[in-house]
Amino acid sequence: MPTLIVSNQRTEEMVGDLELLDPEYRLYVGNQAQRMAWCLQDGDVLVLPMAVSEDFLRYVTAALGIARDSVEVLVPPTGCFGEGVLSQDRLTDEGFLAALRQAVQSRGVDRVLPFHFDSSVAELTRTLGLDKATPGFGFLDQGGGRLLNSKATFRALAGGTGAPVPPGGVFSARQEAATYLWDRLLSQGQPAILKQDFHVAGFGNEIVSPTPGIDPLGAQRAVVTASRADLDAYLTERWPWLTDGGRNRVVIEQYVPESAPIYAEVRIEEHGVEFTGHGEMRMKPVLNGLIVPAPSAELPAFPGFLDAARRLCRPIHAMGYRGIVSIDAIVTPDRNILINEFNCRTGGSTHIHRIGERVVGDDYFTERVLVELRRCTFPPFPTAVRALVERGLAYDPTTRTGVLITVDDDSPSGGFGEYCVIARDAGQARELEQAVADVLTPLCAKD
Repeated sequence: MPTLIVSNQRTEEMVGDLELLDPEYRLYVGNQAQRMAWCLQDGDVLVLPMAVSEDFLRYVTAALGIARDSVEVLVPPTGCFGEGVLSQDRLTDEGFLAALRQAVQSRGVDRVLPFHFDSSVAELTRTLGLDKATPGFGFLDQGGGRLLNSKATFRALAGGTGAPVPPGGVFSARQEAATYLWDRLLSQGQPAILKQDFHVAGFGNEIVSPTPGIDPLGAQRAVVTASRADLDAYLTERWPWLTDGGRNRVVIEQYVPESAPIYAEVRIEEHGVEFTGHGEMRMKPVLNGLIVPAPSAELPAFPGFLDAARRLCRPIHAMGYRGIVSIDAIVTPDRNILINEFNCRTGGSTHIHRIGERVVGDDYFTERVLVELRRCTFPPFPTAVRALVERGLAYDPTTRTGVLITVDDDSPSGGFGEYCVIARDAGQARELEQAVADVLTPLCAKD
């Protein structure tokens, strides 16, 4: 069944006011949108916020085993937030809608798969007449996507299903938050992480600590608040940012230093929950890549984590959501696993698992290690591909090992490319990753 894929990597319902996003960050996520090309199948139509090179599209479709002309890629005119964001004004542009409607009808598209099913995509789905065939549309059409991407909603469902979570709570009043932070955590020597209700990849998080030296993994920064006066001053300054101008609540949790962030990805279908895979998130200090499968899968606590993830998905299924869910957790230094959020949308891991399933093979999860690295600077795409082939580093379907470029870095400032290493084990993955750096870094300097 051909699908309309909409790679709207950031929306107001995910991160709040899009105008507050740094322009360079908007370009980064616009380039990042290429990841969803790895979800393409015959007959699909892909909507991207930024144009992508034909070289890259042919590279992706060849790896997926489909013909380039079997899929269509469209980019709407630039909107009020620039070219990196698929804002509502871009999706409702009359010329773009006419071209999209023609592509959808000619290819027999009957359903929609966005990165995030927000109200703009719901309107687009109705406009194109694809609402009845799109699984879970009734729930998503009534704001269900926003509801289930709320960190406050996660805390409520986690409490109701008995999922193991870090100590914490949900707050709408600054004074109540200050009292909880000081009395329950900071005065006891425990750091805390404060999370915007809606944001992604750690960019909406900050850490407060009674002592210096905290490494802010999963957050933009750590702030020392050694006294209640320090804490009050911090919250007075940052409360508007934390609450998106007072519109949202704030989630506060105990922060556990030296923890490893992991995730499990599942698909909620009409018949129930299907497991996709799991991995570890590489933080620098916010999300900068993945290791699949998660090295912590051998821990005694890991089966309990997967059971808790399935329990969390039962009420989500009952609500009527259909699609991908990513459940995030941390492995603490004492080898326990605590779940700290979920995202009910296409995730930053989805394209890696699609590469595993469709490029590497059904047994990729047990027979291979996939390591992704983000924010890489590449030479021009043809040069990078040629260099990987000449050095024997490019992915080889025969050995089922090697390197795939997953996002093409064609930005003027660089630093937006991504690649994935497919290896037999962790040792070979490290060797390949170093070899890629040794080959491409000198080429970037020459370019």
